[in-house]
Amino acid sequence: MKLSNVRTLSLAGLLLGILGLTACGGPQNTRPPAALQPIKTSLQVHQLWSTHIGDGNGGYFIHLHPYVSGKTLYAADHAGIVAAYSLANGSQIWRMATKHKLVGGVSGGGGMLFVGAQDGKILGISLKSRSIVWKTQLSSEVMSVSEAALGEVLAHTNDGGLYAIDVSTGNILWSHHRQIPNLILRGKNQPLVVGSSTVLSGFSNGKLAAYSLSSGAPLWQVIVGEPSGVGALQQLVDVDGKIAVSASGDTIYAAGYHGRAIAVQSSNGQILWSHPMSSYAGVAANSSAVFVAASNSDIWALDRANGASLWKQDALHYRVVTAPSVVGERYVVVGDYAGYLQWLSASDGRIVAREHVGSGGIQAAPIVVGDSVFVQTAGGTLAAYRIAGENHPNASIQSNSLQFGLP
Repeated sequence: MKLSNVRTLSLAGLLLGILGLTACGGPQNTRPPAALQPIKTSLQVHQLWSTHIGDGNGGYFIHLHPYVSGKTLYAADHAGIVAAYSLANGSQIWRMATKHKLVGGVSGGGGMLFVGAQDGKILGISLKSRSIVWKTQLSSEVMSVSEAALGEVLAHTNDGGLYAIDVSTGNILWSHHRQIPNLILRGKNQPLVVGSSTVLSGFSNGKLAAYSLSSGAPLWQVIVGEPSGVGALQQLVDVDGKIAVSASGDTIYAAGYHGRAIAVQSSNGQILWSHPMSSYAGVAANSSAVFVAASNSDIWALDRANGASLWKQDALHYRVVTAPSVVGERYVVVGDYAGYLQWLSASDGRIVAREHVGSGGIQAAPIVVGDSVFVQTAGGTLAAYRIAGENHPNASIQSNSLQFGLP
């Protein structure tokens, strides 16, 4: 099967526009990433363990991320290694070579793991046999894969395809293709299953759409962003970032590049509120706020009820942060291009803790389980951190990042 020739713009290419660099690399009204400043650490975070998986992202901007199930963490690298690690101490349990260049996943469910490959295949790996039990050819690079739900797994391809695949057999149950612009950002959000019947996905044409999980029938769609301006970068309206859903499942939160952050009623697609916002990384939400990583890496908190701005943290300006992840009700955590994790207070946006994970940067949103955070860097470092305690907010203990500037 011939794969699609959709032109994609890597994050490096995107930053040429954002930072104002010329094609030959010379500075021209550049806006460099903000140097990190010393912080007053009011949250104590301990590293539980750190290990390494193979080739990491292989120099590509892709969102390979760990998947946690029970007492095990699963991870993959671009070179095709898939491995399992103890959640408690990071020790490797098993490891296998898929012999495919991997760009999407890891995800799982139903006794399986799922990863997406550069050659357009989605792979189903049995946890029992620790082997690939099926491979299904799709239309383009498989950039993201959902968790399994009701015997199905959803795959999002780089050419705008959304596929529902049988977990046991790998058979395609239904598929949709969206017409997308000739130039798009490289990356796709992980399809999200809401309740037991609805699939949500954002697309590079600026739309957020819902489908029936069982049949693939379209349910609704909303416009998150529309092309404007005359330049190629101004025409980009990708909805590629992380989507969030309320605990009750009745409200969806999303954001798009050159678009807006929105809250949508999951049953019918009615827009409850919108806030002008450009984001390619995406959003997270707790019971009171929606947290958005803007395109310039400022972190915003919006009121969940009406979208009003609660606070903005601009100390990470242009540090290419990941989508936020919430840690309980009190904290938000993001990674950045230099491999740092930053914990922010959910109430006021203060940076309350900082840890350096490793080289290569962090491209996928951290995974949170309880008060623990699991992260994979582009260089292949896997690490786990846990909140250990809190200091008084006025404490003057400085973080281990004291005095480092732009790495």
